[in-house]
Amino acid sequence: MNYVIILAGGVGSRFWPLSRELEPKQFLNICSKKPMLDECLSRIKGLFPKENIFIATNKAHRKKLNACLKRYNLPNKNIFLEPEGKNTLAPIAFLSKKINESDPDASILVLPCDHFVRDKRKFLKLLKKGLEVSKQGQIVTFGFPPKRPETGYGYIKVKSKKKDFYSIEKFLEKPDLARAKELIKDKHYYWNGGLFIFKPSVMLGEVKKFKPEAYKALQIKKNFKRLWRSLPSISVDYAVMEKTKKAVLMVADYGWLDLGSWQSMEEILKKDKSGNIFKGNCLDLGSKNTLVWSEGQLVATLGLKNMVIVATKDAILAAAKDKTQEVKKIVQILRNKKSGK
Repeated sequence: MNYVIILAGGVGSRFWPLSRELEPKQFLNICSKKPMLDECLSRIKGLFPKENIFIATNKAHRKKLNACLKRYNLPNKNIFLEPEGKNTLAPIAFLSKKINESDPDASILVLPCDHFVRDKRKFLKLLKKGLEVSKQGQIVTFGFPPKRPETGYGYIKVKSKKKDFYSIEKFLEKPDLARAKELIKDKHYYWNGGLFIFKPSVMLGEVKKFKPEAYKALQIKKNFKRLWRSLPSISVDYAVMEKTKKAVLMVADYGWLDLGSWQSMEEILKKDKSGNIFKGNCLDLGSKNTLVWSEGQLVATLGLKNMVIVATKDAILAAAKDKTQEVKKIVQILRNKKSGK
């Protein structure tokens, strides 16, 4: 059967000050009237039975998660509350082992919950095809044709094409702007969307090969705290995908967007004639290409260009639009101050 692991454990630091540690973006109504996690579940409804939907998030988000899941009636055993954040390898490997024990012939979709999908029909069609390919022993990832020199995404370089997919030459880290401008000129490069489809036995075999300490930790029985503590904090990209020879790429054209920063909202929200986006209690005179988001208080702007202004009840962000990927640096400084570092 087919299963899905929805990753909902991130903090969304680049969406500060709207997204916070206890109020992360996956539980916020950012691109619609529903939380992003709710949007994600609605999108795949019908493709996976509720018994085969697993959600991984931090235990600190239990109440937010319960409120979001009320109408889906998922089994309690399918909600995986991480004792502490360990990046993506740990929840993917742990839940893959759990699914593999009950259904060795399974195929698993790993799906981040903070993505925007414009064309649901194309999205579901591609998922179905990816699930079929994974049954051949491949680890499928989706690649998105780059539309601009993006520094917030990783890239994947492909080689030869087969019927439904490309073989992969290499994965690239998030580039600087100069490098990103070079990459979009080469049709062999795609944005890495962080979606994966695989048989759990295949993924676990690759974890054993490339991250043996993680595989060893998974064998710990009757002591989950020690098991989780023993798992390394690393992304599945670094641990497995950049090393495996079993990864293939399917080109995705369903209108994808990773809602990773305030600048990404430009592709979703409606602009005025001057390229501005205003949401909430805003007043503007003469600004251009500027995003203003207010959670209550009046934000008045005058003659701004290429700016992002976000106001919540206790914080205000004012940033040049091309610097919004760096908001996470401010979040880290605030964390350090809070912890006394």
